[in-house]
Amino acid sequence: MHGYKDYTLKAKLNSFNAIEDELSRLNALFVGTDKQTDYYFQVAKGKLKLRQGTIENLITHYERIPENGIEKTIVYRYEKNPSVEEIESLKESRNIIGKVEKQRKIYWLENVKIHLDKMDDGQQFIEIEAIDVSNRFTENDLKEQCFDIKSKLAINDEDVIRTGYLPPPYNTPQA
Repeated sequence: MHGYKDYTLKAKLNSFNAIEDELSRLNALFVGTDKQTDYYFQVAKGKLKLRQGTIENLITHYERIPENGIEKTIVYRYEKNPSVEEIESLKESRNIIGKVEKQRKIYWLENVKIHLDKMDDGQQFIEIEAIDVSNRFTENDLKEQCFDIKSKLAINDEDVIRTGYLPPPYNTPQA
């Protein structure tokens, strides 16, 4: 997707309480809690995902490349609110390789989107995603935004993990 830049980091959490308190103190915009079901489809490169949620609905094909504790996102396709026909076409043309269900609390701090994810098994995670769709920021700016919010939210380095919820072999760096 031309003009789209994104850097993301993800970490394990024991509780949302301290994070939510700090997000409130930082005046983050709380969008709501999204009940999401993500379907992943077989592709040669990256991940192809259909998200069906109570807030977010999309089809996206992307790849995340690790860069020193953070991941650069390369987006090949991004369609918000796909039509029934687009969804059916995707399901008919590709094999589903995984399904992930979660509750996602969505926050924004300017151009940075923060997800607090609770999985059905009770595990909790945070994703910090610095996004630029209008070419206002350099890649270094976006990286710094992620690391700055990580610091403000007191996320420990040892809790940072790779993004994604698919089990191996699908949630591994692409060759």
